[in-house]
Amino acid sequence: IEGQKFARKCSVTGEGMNQGYVINGGEEYFCSNTCLNTKYDKEAFEELYDDGEGDSYWTEWTDEPTVRTTNQIEEGD
Repeated sequence: IEGQKFARKCSVTGEGMNQGYVINGGEEYFCSNTCLNTKYDKEAFEELYDDGEGDSYWTEWTDEPTVRTTNQIEEGD
């Protein structure tokens, strides 16, 4: 939706997202299992997740989205 705000941007699709996977504390973001699995299989993600002790996890950003609107998301953001 034009002008909709999103908290993060998927590292694969470049689309805005308000829920999804965070990898290594924000080095990468994935909006779905499909996108996550383009780089990490289940075993690799579980290793990064480290039983909830790692900096890789699935989340929903419930605060006011502050990152970008769809028309502001650009390559390299």
